Amino acid sequence: MSYNLDILVEGGTRIPPMIIEKIRIEVNPRYYGRGDYKDTFSYMAEKRGAWCCLLEIDKGKRIYSAMNIADIDIEIPDSEVSYPFWTDKISGMYVFKIRDEYYHSFKTVMKKLQALSPKKRIMFLPRLEGGEYNNVCGVITMKHFFELLDSRKILFNIVYIIQN
Repeated sequence: MSYNLDILVEGGTRIPPMIIEKIRIEVNPRYYGRGDYKDTFSYMAEKRGAWCCLLEIDKGKRIYSAMNIADIDIEIPDSEVSYPFWTDKISGMYVFKIRDEYYHSFKTVMKKLQALSPKKRIMFLPRLEGGEYNNVCGVITMKHFFELLDSRKILFNIVYIIQN
């Protein structure tokens, strides 16, 4: 399975590609907004802003991906996963985790991108191929997002709206 770590910086327009610690941020204004996500994650695709992809820095190959930054947390039995009560479409909803060596960098990236939003709002989508159903978590704070992440309650294929 492959996946992407996508962030929409709502209202952001001129965000340069950057490297923050161990994570590369690619910015692509045409990336999903009118294309790939228009049917599967239409709520996020309708919003205006800068689309960012989080990628690992691989200096040797010049090929970047999110595969080593995050992973599926397979240690949690399916019966203990906190699936949203508002959906019965749990296919493709696996527990999302950041690998330990990227955790600090990920936290820094999330806060930096939120600060770059004129609305101080980002939408985070850990997207796993398959099981894409336009699921959206309501507005939560950055602090609450990381509490959920640390509690192993962030799931793939849900858009998380983060605003302080």
